[in-house]
Amino acid sequence: MAMTEIIKQLEKEILQQREDEQRILNEIAAVASLDFAQRAAGVLDPKKHFYGFEAYLILLDNLEVLLYAGMPDDLALESVQCGYDAETILAMWRLSKV
Repeated sequence: MAMTEIIKQLEKEILQQREDEQRILNEIAAVASLDFAQRAAGVLDPKKHFYGFEAYLILLDNLEVLLYAGMPDDLALESVQCGYDAETILAMWRLSKV
């Protein structure tokens, strides 16, 4: 594979990741608020942590799942940072409400 092809593929992947980020943030804003979505993006920003952009997208996706399940905004944001998947977090949250 030529260097130009590799660069084009990387650019395509970066563009796709940014589109995924925007889509998830729009969903978070729809279920919570635009302010919360922006705050979540800032808190989870991979530049501030030891994880890459793909892990950031997974955290945002988990956050979206938690919010749609009815978890309060701030608790959901705090919970996704523990590293567990959304289903595990939801199971623990539901057990704590019993």
